[in-house]
Amino acid sequence: MFEIQVGRRALVCSVSVAPPGKLEDLFRARYSGFMARALVLSGGGVKGTFEAGVVHRLAEAGHGGWSVYCGVSAGALNAFMAAQGRVEEMARLWVDQARRGMPAFRSKLDAANLAVHAIAPGLLAYADILATDGLYDNRELAEILEPFAAGLAGRLSSLGHALRVGVVCLQTGEYLAVDPAADVEAGSIVPLILASTAIPLAFDPVELVVNVAGATCSGRRCQFVDGGVRNITPLADAIRAAKQGGIELDGIDVVLASPLDPAGADHEFHGLLEIGLRAEEILTNEIYRNDLEMFIRANALAALHAGLASDAAESADAKRLARRLAAALPGSDAYRPLDLKIIRPTPDSWRAFTGRKDADVGLEFPGDLDRNAELLQLVHGYGRWLADHGEFHQMIPARPDH
Repeated sequence: MFEIQVGRRALVCSVSVAPPGKLEDLFRARYSGFMARALVLSGGGVKGTFEAGVVHRLAEAGHGGWSVYCGVSAGALNAFMAAQGRVEEMARLWVDQARRGMPAFRSKLDAANLAVHAIAPGLLAYADILATDGLYDNRELAEILEPFAAGLAGRLSSLGHALRVGVVCLQTGEYLAVDPAADVEAGSIVPLILASTAIPLAFDPVELVVNVAGATCSGRRCQFVDGGVRNITPLADAIRAAKQGGIELDGIDVVLASPLDPAGADHEFHGLLEIGLRAEEILTNEIYRNDLEMFIRANALAALHAGLASDAAESADAKRLARRLAAALPGSDAYRPLDLKIIRPTPDSWRAFTGRKDADVGLEFPGDLDRNAELLQLVHGYGRWLADHGEFHQMIPARPDH
């Protein structure tokens, strides 16, 4: 493992894949002396059931203790519930939905529509495509979430938790990290969560008025969609939320809902929706990696700057290097390094969990809108298993083509 030694305090920043460890050892080490940690949950559609399994198991084992919760898409839904201390309810929601094949995401082409389309398929299908904003109906999900929105601000305040949900404005193209307890009206909390989960093409954009300082669309009624369009792993949101809440953050735990590289496929893709969603999955996977790589590099630079600053009083060379770094990267001295832990689906852990040497996490993990009940239940169980037996990393593997 390559490391940067930063000062006499032996602060270490890994710049390669850190040795994985088991749950008990890692959490015993990570929470010793840390003031506060953030939980960052990536997007991933129905793979949010994997995230829910991980977070539920960690909380059961007494290893939660997060002060800041951030998420986009399915991660926003999970963060919304976990930040309120409702991890049990979050897990039950996903288990129930997985068991029933995700009825909360129903096709708009119900039985009545299908009967009409059978009579006059061509023109009606064409008209539907032109008129619809999304092909799936998430009204059942809205009904499920509504009871959890009541008293949100009070619950977060009493727990001392900060929450941010990522959305993208279609009118301005901006990514916004929205505080559901402060930046929208009480009646818009559930629509905000639906907006963050609104995968383009699959779900209708959600009209909202949000009030986020500095945003061009602030105070205007605009259409919002899945925050994963621009930011699928909202690490920076956690840092800003902590700063705004006066929370001194020392570490971030990231749960990735998907494997790092696009899932493989052993079949051809056909049809507008299937091809469009596959392209969206590949595109968001690139965002996924870029988010992590940029943060890890910035964190390494912050660690380097902290070490140089620590040694500057005793070393002229360190002082010169610190000045050069500050000049080359203005603002780098404003940040301090954070302990970063990532838990994610991996080929080795998937094989260990399934007990099959030929198991392929890329081919077998569900797609964003997969409704295979058996597979979704399996993936939820994998999340719980991985929290107990899995590997935590400080870095991510290099891209296959690098």
